[in-house]
Amino acid sequence: MRPTPGALDMGQLELMWNYLKMGKQKANKPALRELCEWLRQAMIQKTAGQRKDDHKEVVDFNDLPTVINSIVIETMALYLSGGLNDE
Repeated sequence: MRPTPGALDMGQLELMWNYLKMGKQKANKPALRELCEWLRQAMIQKTAGQRKDDHKEVVDFNDLPTVINSIVIETMALYLSGGLNDE
């Protein structure tokens, strides 16, 4: 039986989470900003990013699960590192 895209996405998130639980990861705020910008672009664009004539800034919707998983992991790294604590 072939895996479904949903199962693959959850497997990807699980793998990323397992690496994060090992510790020693540092929050990467520039990466988180860039990932959030990709998600914002996907939310406002008028296509799914699969047309040949799309601009290079257009996000392919097939990449959204990876972008969302990466945002979750980068946010957790920021939280676990104390980067969200009030100073």
